[in-house]
Amino acid sequence: MKLFKLWVLLCVVFPIFSFAQRNTDAIIDTVETPSGPAVLYKNFTWEYLQDEPVMLSQEDDSTGIFSEQWINDQIFAYRIKPDSIRDTVIILTRQDRSFTLPIYGKLFRGFMYTHKGLDIKLNKGDTVRTAFDGVVRYAKYNRGGFGNLVIIRHYNGLETYYAHLSKMNVKVNQVIKSGDPIGLGGSTGRSRGPHLHFEVRYKDIPFDPLRMIDFDNKTLIANTFPVTKRVFYPNDFVQNAVVVKIKKGDTLGKLSHKYHTSIKEICAMNKIKPNTTLRVGRSVRVR
Repeated sequence: MKLFKLWVLLCVVFPIFSFAQRNTDAIIDTVETPSGPAVLYKNFTWEYLQDEPVMLSQEDDSTGIFSEQWINDQIFAYRIKPDSIRDTVIILTRQDRSFTLPIYGKLFRGFMYTHKGLDIKLNKGDTVRTAFDGVVRYAKYNRGGFGNLVIIRHYNGLETYYAHLSKMNVKVNQVIKSGDPIGLGGSTGRSRGPHLHFEVRYKDIPFDPLRMIDFDNKTLIANTFPVTKRVFYPNDFVQNAVVVKIKKGDTLGKLSHKYHTSIKEICAMNKIKPNTTLRVGRSVRVR
């Protein structure tokens, strides 16, 4: 703090008309002031941090994960297709990093053709935490249905989505650790009640989080995750499709109940309407 007071005095005696560019390699410290946090530079200049947290240094981002398609005002940054994904293995955690289930509650809706994540029941105001270490890429209200949405890009190359929050406690470009609180649960956006909509994506392409998370035990199934084209939507639905032939008396309602899905889901998969007549012998996908 003494160093900071000295720098403030220098700035008053020798006014600085243009602050140094935000260069994380040149930062030596950050301090709290009555006007908010301030960044101190090696060349004896300083500036208030305000609403824009310091990004990772080039050393921290040696793999380029946080410089490739780093977009703060769009949900999807990569815009690639599943078939362009090359087989690889993602190391989910290392010894110096960990995993945290964002929140534990009743899992009342899973990954489906029309739903690209998990819906976890919570109470408004419950704390939601980040799954892995990473950096906040997106934190704002989304009019597409997510409501208050936080997207975090992680060191393993994945991005996680946390939607319908009542309050967001992080800002874009903020570096955070697994388990850090990022917001409070709510029902903003297109939501019928308080819950967390949680997604996991690899370069914008979603896959079922339960492929990697043991939800009941709040842990990862394994420390590594094999990435192939088949694990991503929509390829996983092609590989794991359940198709039935319509019999006399079958209705969309009966099929949705029997196969633990919804009429909306069956209609979306088969590109039909709820009032479509199901002809006997027709093949219909139910999962």
